[in-house]
Amino acid sequence: MNRRDTVLSMFALGAAPSILLAQKRAVRIGALGPRKNSVILPPVLKRLAQLGYVEGRNMELMFRSADGVPERFPALARELIEAKCELIFALGAEAAARALVGAKSHIPVVLIAADYDPIKAGIVSNLRRPGGLVTGLVSATLELSAKRLEFLREILPKANRYLVLGDAFTRDQLEATVEAARSFRVEIVSESFAAPPYDLEAAFAKGRAAKVDALIILTSPGILNQSARIFELAMRHRLPAASGSSTYGDLGVLMYYSPDLIRHWARAGDIAASILGGKPPGEIPLEQPTHFEMAINLQTAKALGITVPRSVLLRADRVIE
Repeated sequence: MNRRDTVLSMFALGAAPSILLAQKRAVRIGALGPRKNSVILPPVLKRLAQLGYVEGRNMELMFRSADGVPERFPALARELIEAKCELIFALGAEAAARALVGAKSHIPVVLIAADYDPIKAGIVSNLRRPGGLVTGLVSATLELSAKRLEFLREILPKANRYLVLGDAFTRDQLEATVEAARSFRVEIVSESFAAPPYDLEAAFAKGRAAKVDALIILTSPGILNQSARIFELAMRHRLPAASGSSTYGDLGVLMYYSPDLIRHWARAGDIAASILGGKPPGEIPLEQPTHFEMAINLQTAKALGITVPRSVLLRADRVIE
């Protein structure tokens, strides 16, 4: 992004020119997430660097990971607060956001809500004007959970039973999928991994015993870390799969329907820069994704003996042949 676009982006968030002048000021930023190898944080840091906040130069990053154990979040949140960070990112998990907001500090919190609804969770009461010290991003994963099932049903009209893989961070997504399945009158066989390491072999064995027809992969950092293994097992068990991440599309999953998450997550950098420039976080609306992609992999469809309806192909943004 060039300098002109950067300035316009700042003004779009209601920022004053003083933000650009303040870029050389050293800041300490915290980040709290479920996994050490966060896929969310890199695009945020890249955007911050474009806006003048460069890690190791004029920005110190303090990252704390719960290592897949939600119960660790409160203690880690206190560490970041006691370190006097100027703002803290709550990466992905509802439990991270709850720990930071529940600590009742005076530090702004920028949510990146990957798998939960912050209104339903009681973290904010309004997306347009959240108030207090909380703002950020909502990734719309709950609404998309139902949409993926709808697309998969259209591709596989005879499928009546679906294996759904999730973990401790996908509770709301699972609820949304189960609710959608109820409306379609199909059955869900769910496997929600409590903590790493995830026993994927056992999960697929459970699906085989239940005679499932297809697989739905929920979106979380822990699940994403296992993407290659999940795809390998899905193909071994000849299960057509739908996911919410383009990562699986690159591996060869039959279908994915997802927001452009890299572009979406990068917006947290703009929001953070606006707060560091003096804008109250409670006056910054929580943003939702604006770009989505649905992809169909015809190579995988052919390998599984599936004919994808033309009506689905016409709506796909990407067809992999």
